[in-house]
Amino acid sequence: MMKTILVVGAGFAGATYARELAEAGCRVAVIDRRPHIAGNAFDEVDATGVRRHVYGPHLFHTKSDRVMAWLGQFADLVPYQHRVSAWVPAIGRGVPLPVNRTTVRAREIRLSS
Repeated sequence: MMKTILVVGAGFAGATYARELAEAGCRVAVIDRRPHIAGNAFDEVDATGVRRHVYGPHLFHTKSDRVMAWLGQFADLVPYQHRVSAWVPAIGRGVPLPVNRTTVRAREIRLSS
């Protein structure tokens, strides 16, 4: 008789482990306190067609084509490009946030102009 492996939590890690174990031939049961998979990364599209991040935004980053191909079996990932800036009166323009090289160089550019 095959024993069942219990995975507690259907977030990113739990769902991944459960899937890999199941594909390896194990019998797997997954439980979670929430009525959905994806844990804190869960999102949904509301009645007006707007994607809503129920627990706040979560971004997934990888340079691995292998990881992206594996994830692509289960979901259509939504491309995202971060475009947030803060107005800095001392230099008279917006700069990118979070701080990066462009942010740091913004003052240098203003002083040398």
